[in-house]
Amino acid sequence: MNTEFLPKKTKKGPVELQLTAMIDVFSMIVIFLILGGVFGATDIVIPGDMKIPKSQSKEGIEAGPRVAILKDQVLFSMTAAPIPLEDFRASVRDKTIARLRPEFEEYSKRQKESKATVFPLNLLADQNTPYQDVYDVVAAFRSMGFNSILFVAQGEGVKK
Repeated sequence: MNTEFLPKKTKKGPVELQLTAMIDVFSMIVIFLILGGVFGATDIVIPGDMKIPKSQSKEGIEAGPRVAILKDQVLFSMTAAPIPLEDFRASVRDKTIARLRPEFEEYSKRQKESKATVFPLNLLADQNTPYQDVYDVVAAFRSMGFNSILFVAQGEGVKK
């Protein structure tokens, strides 16, 4: 066999790892994980006299507007004044939707700018709230355009 054309083998020393590049990558991963954890946190303030239902689910809440159904009024985080619960009944619901539509339009515009396709709404209701009240409020916000209604509940082992 003619070995004239094969390259001559040279003895190589031990291979060294390039630690600088590896340290840069790991530091970027750590920064990403820290910042991702901070921005993912969302808190909801529960009115003092409200007792929300308990849940065994491990799901968290999403960032979005908040609606609290109280005894005779509804607090919507995107409006300053409380809305009477009677304004959500089927007979007058359209007027309430028309009144709240500008707030939703601005919210959906911001969501679409951030390329979001889901418009979440966090709903708080006392555990003794009649189902009809919850239904009326949910129906109004659904027809307004909120496509993800999240019912806020207290997790097991979480003390109020």
